[in-house]
Amino acid sequence: MKNKQQGFGLIEVMVSLLILAIAVLGFAAMQGQAIKATDESLERTQSLIMMRNMGEKIRLNPTAITSYQTAINSPSTTVPTVSCGLYGSATTACTPAQLATAESYIFTQDMSNHGFTVNLHPCPSTGGQDADNIMYSWCLISAWGETRPTIGTNADENCLTSQVTNDDNSITKGGIYHPKATCMFMEIT
Repeated sequence: MKNKQQGFGLIEVMVSLLILAIAVLGFAAMQGQAIKATDESLERTQSLIMMRNMGEKIRLNPTAITSYQTAINSPSTTVPTVSCGLYGSATTACTPAQLATAESYIFTQDMSNHGFTVNLHPCPSTGGQDADNIMYSWCLISAWGETRPTIGTNADENCLTSQVTNDDNSITKGGIYHPKATCMFMEIT
């Protein structure tokens, strides 16, 4: 008896379709990861551009650093009464603190419009919380997603780790990104 097979059997077709489905699912997963990486890159770029701009403003007005810290860490939802010519018209000269408040208002509003939260803290890795220290500097921290722009030990919420020192007060670590953090920081000296 001669058995002449013509075409494919149902089992061969089903196996081929299964292999094709697995390949398509793998490609779709790869595309999803690529889109996620692209979004993360865009967020980092937008945040960095805005943070650099604000960092330069802080460097130009260093005497008002505490005004910047207050205005950035507790952003106002109302427009400051003195605009310093940044929005509206300036009728009088501004003090450094008024300029810091006006610039911080615009900065925090712009960051919020892009989905970022921001804070200004003493950097945990550059000499601690003592302003008399020669290594003292400030960190402008931007965060998005579930991360807050804070320094602390909670890896699910904080952006950076806290400062850790030895018995002789030398810094052993601090200012390291938490593994799942979606944030970035810039040191402003």
